[in-house]
Amino acid sequence: MFTGFELTEEQRLLQEAIRDFAKKEFTPEKSREYEEKEEFPWDLYRKMCQHGFLGMRIPEEYGGQGYGLIEELIVVYETAKADAPLANAVHAGHFGAGLIINFGTHEQKAKWLPKLARGEITSAGMFTEPAGGSDLARVLDTRASKVGDRVWKINGAKTFITNATTFSVACVLVQTEPSAQPPYRGQTLFVVERKPGIDATPIKGKMGWRCSPTGEVSFSDVEVTDDDILGGPANLNRGFYQTIAFLDEARVGIGCMGVATAEAALERAVQYAKERKAFGRKIAGFQGLAHRIVEMATRIEFGKAMIFRTAKVVEKARHDKTFIDEAVKLASMLKWYGARLAVEACDLAIDVLGGYGYIAEYDVERWFRFAKQLEIVEGTKEVQKNAIARYLLGREAVQYF
Repeated sequence: MFTGFELTEEQRLLQEAIRDFAKKEFTPEKSREYEEKEEFPWDLYRKMCQHGFLGMRIPEEYGGQGYGLIEELIVVYETAKADAPLANAVHAGHFGAGLIINFGTHEQKAKWLPKLARGEITSAGMFTEPAGGSDLARVLDTRASKVGDRVWKINGAKTFITNATTFSVACVLVQTEPSAQPPYRGQTLFVVERKPGIDATPIKGKMGWRCSPTGEVSFSDVEVTDDDILGGPANLNRGFYQTIAFLDEARVGIGCMGVATAEAALERAVQYAKERKAFGRKIAGFQGLAHRIVEMATRIEFGKAMIFRTAKVVEKARHDKTFIDEAVKLASMLKWYGARLAVEACDLAIDVLGGYGYIAEYDVERWFRFAKQLEIVEGTKEVQKNAIARYLLGREAVQYF
């Protein structure tokens, strides 16, 4: 991932440690096993937590390592490069936890973060709805209605939810003020514990991401209180803004995973090209193929540099609002670029391996299926391009798309 001159000594040691761990634990054989069963890898998830690799940004007082985004991305990159589908499932076990880390009250953090750091539970972030997809700015169908002085009831459904069948706690985006204009100013995030009234239906037969549980979650008169508002009652109707800030960081992670997947696929292609003979010579000696490999390697190097810069800006934006626009733009660029890079690098690897590339045993077909979903999650590639255009051309110029 990052080169030595970009990393501190501590970060370099972390990189070496997680790289060694990933080579031993994130094996293609293990990944294939979980994909065939369509099961969450609880054993590896817990092992990652026990080694402290999944609690990188959880503050030390809540059982984590207390590091920043760069350290987290080092872990994401090295595990994804070892085997991206398995790495994604493991890292997604903490999906939504960043909201509690960044915005939660002390009580919310103390209740949930230590359990997540130890790997006892998984978490979820619930935003997408059946009718809305990536459009979070609309009036949400999932509503929280106040039924008492401090009591609310949530009704509605969320879909394509990561950890739908395993989560113990979720940050759920709901409409608390349906008449708000624009609608997103009436949205709130609640920290919701799994309880009666919440039902999850698994989504099976996915093209990829099969060991990361996905499903639809419905809410029927699920009771929450003002104390369950993410960050406390003062954050009523601030959920959309919290979600967008969270998605910036999530998109950086997806882009990082995409670049790592691309590098893994390219390395597999290069190795094969050096060994495979056709028409009396190694296929690495065919100029057309060599040029495709060179072009992909160059694009991957640009992607690796982009991860570092984007992470730095996103971290600055958390404390300095003057960096927010730049952070949104770069996060969308990295997510779109990294995801597309993964798809195209896996496609190249399949071309290089030929018939073997189409067979599960050689992994690149499985990585290809995984990579395609990177273009969809955390906002489609079209959503990312719209966000980038907004900051390059101005909101007025892009108001019709």
